[in-house]
Amino acid sequence: MSETKKGGWKDSNWYVSASSFWREYRKHKIGILGIIVLLFYVGMAFGAPMLATHDPSPNAKVAPTFLAPGWVSIFDPSGVTTGEYMPDPQLLNSEANDFQERGLRQSEFSGQQYAGSDSAGYVDLTWEHSPESLDMDWRLLDPTGHMPDSNSFIFFTQEFEWEFNSLPSDVNMTLELSVTTTGSFETEENSGLMFKVYMWLIDPSGNWQRIYRSFPPYIDVFQSRTIDLNYFDLAAGWRGMIEDETGVQEDPNDILKIAVGIAPTNNFGFDYNSTHTNEEVYDGSVTVTFKRVAMLVYGNYFGILGSTDKGGDAWSQLVYGSQVSLVIGIVATGLSTAVGVIVGLVAGYFGGKIDETLMRFVDFLLVIPSLPLMMVLAAFLGPTIQNIIVVIAILGWTGTSRLIRSQVMAEKNKAYVESARAIGASDTYIIFRHVLPNVTPILFANITLGVVGAILSESGLAFLGLTDPSAPSWGRMLADAQGTGGFSAGAWWVVVFPGMMITILSLAFTFVGHTLDQVLNPRLRER
Repeated sequence: MSETKKGGWKDSNWYVSASSFWREYRKHKIGILGIIVLLFYVGMAFGAPMLATHDPSPNAKVAPTFLAPGWVSIFDPSGVTTGEYMPDPQLLNSEANDFQERGLRQSEFSGQQYAGSDSAGYVDLTWEHSPESLDMDWRLLDPTGHMPDSNSFIFFTQEFEWEFNSLPSDVNMTLELSVTTTGSFETEENSGLMFKVYMWLIDPSGNWQRIYRSFPPYIDVFQSRTIDLNYFDLAAGWRGMIEDETGVQEDPNDILKIAVGIAPTNNFGFDYNSTHTNEEVYDGSVTVTFKRVAMLVYGNYFGILGSTDKGGDAWSQLVYGSQVSLVIGIVATGLSTAVGVIVGLVAGYFGGKIDETLMRFVDFLLVIPSLPLMMVLAAFLGPTIQNIIVVIAILGWTGTSRLIRSQVMAEKNKAYVESARAIGASDTYIIFRHVLPNVTPILFANITLGVVGAILSESGLAFLGLTDPSAPSWGRMLADAQGTGGFSAGAWWVVVFPGMMITILSLAFTFVGHTLDQVLNPRLRER
C-alpha cells in the first residue's frame, strides 16, 4: 500500500504544499489583514441584494438631492430624517372601525383584515345599500369641509409618533386599492358618483384634515394613487406637535393618525331615471380592498450614507458598486494574465524572430499612454461592463508578458528542459507541463497587483463618464459628485465613502500581493 493511501488526503502533495504555504503566509500580519478586508468586500458583493435598502440605480430618485446621512442627525436633534413612517404599510395588522356605533338602516358598513399569499395584508371596507329606507343620515353642516356627506362611514387607521421638533419638508402618500361592486353599483352608469374613498390626517387634538378624495372611474384591479401633501396639510397635521419658542406644544402628545375609509356621497337626490330616486334604485354593495398605505416623509437626512446628486440612495449604490469593482478587477486581470502568460511563454521559449516581433509589439503598447487609449477603446466599443473588461484586459497584459518571458528564458536552458527534449517531448508539452509550473509562483503576486490596476482603471473610466451610466459603481459616484459640485456644496459623503472603498480595496490587494511575493519568491524569503 502506498504512503498516500496510508496517510489519506493529508499526505497528498497539494495538501502538504498548501499547509506549508499557509504556515509561511500567516506569519505576515499585513497579509492576514488583506485577506480579512477582501473577505469583507466579497461578503458585501454577494450580500448586496440584502444589504441595499433602495433601488441602487444611479438614476433612481428615492429622496431629495444631497441629503446628509441619517446618523449625522445626532448633531441636529430637530432635523427630520427622510424615510417611511407608516408602521404597517403592507396592512398586515390594520383593523377597520365604524365612525358611528350605530349603522344606517338601509346601509351597512363592514371591515375585514386578512393576510394575502404574497406576504402582504389586505383590508376590505364594504358598504351594502338597500332601498328599504330613505334615511341616509346626511351631514347637515361641516364647517371644515373635510368630512364626508354622511355621518356613517367605515375606515381604518394607523398611527405613529413624531419624534422631531420641526415640520417635514414634504410628504408623499401612496395608496394601492381596488374596487369591486355588485348589484346596481355594478350595472348603473353613474354608480361611481355614489361613494368616495377618503384619506385623513388626525392630529393629537382629534382634528380631521382630509388629504385625499377619490373620483371615478373605479376598477377591480389594484391601482396606485400618489398623494403629495401641500403646506396646509403639513401644518394641520404636524404643527400642533411642534414646540414654539417658549417650549409650549399645542397638541397633547406627538401621536399622528392616518385614516383611510369609504363613505356614500349625497348624490342620491339626483333622479337619473326620471321615475325613482337613486336611494330607491341602488341595491348592492361596494367593496374597496386596500393593499398598501405608505407615507414617505422628506427631511434633511436620509438613510445610512445620505443621497446623491440625483436623489439616489448612496448606501445602496456603494454596496452594489463592490460587485462591479470586484467583477471587473478579477475578470479583467484574469484575461490579461492569460494573454500575458501565453505571449511571455512563447516569446521566451522560442526566442529569435518570434521573440523580437512580440516584444516590439509589447513595447509599442507600453509607449502609448494607457488612459487615453482606454478612453478611445471604451468610447468605440460602448459603455458596458463587458466592454470595459475587454478594454482593461487588452492593455493590461504587457507587464505580465515581459515578466514571464524573463523567467522562461532562465528556465528553458535548465537540465529538466533538456531532458524533456532528449526523450522527444514536444515544445507545447514542455512549455505547459514543465516550464509553466516553474514560473507560476511569481504570477500570484503579479495578479493581485493587477487587480488593483484594473479597479483603478474602471474607476477612472467611470469618473470620465465612459462606463454604463445605469450601473452603480464607485467611479460613477465620484463622477456624479464632481459633475454636480457635490463636494463644494458640502455633500462630502458622496466623495469620501466611494473614495475610501476604492482605496481600502486597493490596499487589501496590495497587502496580499506583497505577502505572496515574500512567501513565494525564494530570494525575498531568504532575507
